[in-house]
Amino acid sequence: MGRLPEVFTVIAAPLVSNPGGLANAVSTPGAPATDAAPSGKPPTERVRWGRVVLVALSGVVSHVFGRATVGVLVPAMADDLELSDTLIGALGSANMGAYFAGVVIVTFTAGRIEPFILLRAGIVTSTVGLAVIGTASSAAAVVIGTALAGLGGGGIWLTAPVIASEGVPASRRGAALGTLTATMGAALIGVPIATTALRSLAADDALWRPIWLIQAVLSVVLLAALSVFVRARRTERVAAVGGFGALFRIHGWKRAVAAYVGFAYMASSFANFLGRALEGDHDFSRTAATLVFSWMGAGSIVGALAFGRLSDRIGRPATMATVMALIAGASAVLATRAPGALIIVAVVVFGAASFSFPSLTATFVSDHVSDRTFAAVLGSMTMFYGPASVIGPATSGWLADRTGSFSATYLTIAAIAATSCICVSTMRRRNVVAPQEAPLS
Repeated sequence: MGRLPEVFTVIAAPLVSNPGGLANAVSTPGAPATDAAPSGKPPTERVRWGRVVLVALSGVVSHVFGRATVGVLVPAMADDLELSDTLIGALGSANMGAYFAGVVIVTFTAGRIEPFILLRAGIVTSTVGLAVIGTASSAAAVVIGTALAGLGGGGIWLTAPVIASEGVPASRRGAALGTLTATMGAALIGVPIATTALRSLAADDALWRPIWLIQAVLSVVLLAALSVFVRARRTERVAAVGGFGALFRIHGWKRAVAAYVGFAYMASSFANFLGRALEGDHDFSRTAATLVFSWMGAGSIVGALAFGRLSDRIGRPATMATVMALIAGASAVLATRAPGALIIVAVVVFGAASFSFPSLTATFVSDHVSDRTFAAVLGSMTMFYGPASVIGPATSGWLADRTGSFSATYLTIAAIAATSCICVSTMRRRNVVAPQEAPLS
């Protein structure tokens, strides 16, 4: 896959003259996705991991602070604000519905607004949402805050992968983009541990507002770091509406979209009710249920990196099918009255598998389209993703209230994961790199 011009840099690269008299910071369409090398030497496949990790941390704001933290803190929030499971489901639906709205905005403005501007705008919006939740005294305020956090997520997720993977060789792209979800996993380990520690210091097992406010402060710090260390040059404008045209040219796009839609339902439901399920169905204490999320985060770090590298070896479809099979098995275990140790193992497996799927999907798209159309194409796929992510939490909460447990909720997730596994297992592997020029539509 071709690389963009050096649009996003963390540290300015030294200028090396070439026969044309231009600095090597300028690349041409069709240039291989490798780092420039002095004349007469073969290009290297050096990945600038510092740059990748710095940009990847923005995903922590959208997916951990703005989304996964709800599952960690919602038992305490529900007790304090008297939230029913149906209303808890509505929180998840508000978050994902707003995320979908953010995706629509980004998809149709990506050709006119710089990706780095969209990324920072997403962080600002999510940070405001975190602050609103942290000062909320009513269910309505929490809904507004979670919606703002979700809205900003669209600007973050549709731009962070392409910024982080700029200049990364196709043969190492899966590993590089796996870093995005690995950093989310690391943050997910820290949130439950920090929550438990703060509650212990305050001698208050129901504490939850300060956690959101601390996350808002950390988001501001990250925004400042990105603004100082990441410098952006102007990029070429692209017609964002071309995303659907480019998507429809991908072999197996219908199956890829179907699996992505299935994942939307799973991802928006599993963690949202995990804390409640652990306490209500599996007799975990509040502290134990909170710390289980750290185990999920630990699994996600290993899974994101391992499955990213595996996809570089055996292909994206085969790896995506493996991931979906693991999600189905883990969800089925949560639906049973299995021993506590087995429940924890299932949560770890789910974390390892589910956190890798978004980056695998992004890498799949990156394999087939040019850098300049990536946000539009992934945004087009998310047009299908959005409704399922809204329906998932609402349906899962309704099932829990109707049945009095979370067994039906997790059995439904397992069935959808198994169906998605079948979809992606029939897709063929692509071994060639994507063209540099954006497809016309």
